[in-house]
Amino acid sequence: MPEDDSNWGKYLGIGLQIAVGAGLGYLVGGWLDRRYGWGSTATAIGVLLGVSAGLYLLIKDAIKMNKD
Repeated sequence: MPEDDSNWGKYLGIGLQIAVGAGLGYLVGGWLDRRYGWGSTATAIGVLLGVSAGLYLLIKDAIKMNKD
C-alpha cells in the first residue's frame, strides 16, 4: 500500500504556480520586447520575475506546512 498520497494535489499546484508564473512572464516580456524593440531583455526579466514569484509562493507554503 502506498503511504500517505493525499497531498499530491498540493504539490502539483506548487509546481504549476512556478510554471504559470514563468509562462506569463515569458508572454508579457515577449510582448513588451516586440512592442518597444528591446531585444530579449523584457522576456528574460519577465521569466525571472515569474519564477521568483513562484518560488516565493513555494517557500510561503513550505513554511505553512512546517507549522502544521
